[in-house]
Amino acid sequence: MWYVVQALGNEDIEKVCGKCRTAMPEGVVKELFIPRYICLKHFKKEWHEKLLPLFPDYFFLDTEQPEEVQERLKPLSRIMKPVRVGKDFVPVYPEEQRFLEELMDERHVIQKSTGNLIDGQFEIYEGPLQDEKKYRLIKKVDRHRRLANLEVQLLGTVRQVQVTLEIVKKINTAAIGVPALGGMER
Repeated sequence: MWYVVQALGNEDIEKVCGKCRTAMPEGVVKELFIPRYICLKHFKKEWHEKLLPLFPDYFFLDTEQPEEVQERLKPLSRIMKPVRVGKDFVPVYPEEQRFLEELMDERHVIQKSTGNLIDGQFEIYEGPLQDEKKYRLIKKVDRHRRLANLEVQLLGTVRQVQVTLEIVKKINTAAIGVPALGGMER
């Protein structure tokens, strides 16, 4: 089961994650990871891929021993804390974990999605957002920065996250006399 830990203050998420990994005895945590997405940055007249955290200041761990994890995190309470619901260190809800697993690859990275904007509707033909259920979560698109803002649930709370969405073409079918296609309106 996945659990969430928050890095506190201005601590680098990579360093905090490493300290957590070091504090855990072998066999307590199956996997410790930072969910990421591929972000496209434009510099030197080219687009470059960069990995950024999906949830800044948070990392996930997969364990069946949450009580042991909490004990091991106590000495590190100045730089990290378990994310709780009420007073309980609870796992990510199964439907939320399933959704994130569908978005991410085996390295816990959300790859870029690609599509067209046809008459104000998205037609996503490549990447993790091509499923209608997922692209309906898009709240805003910045075509110039190639980013989409999504609303996702994490531990029952709606969170805004960014993922890469490259809109290749903007098509107005009325101008060329073609009937409109279905999709998400924008």
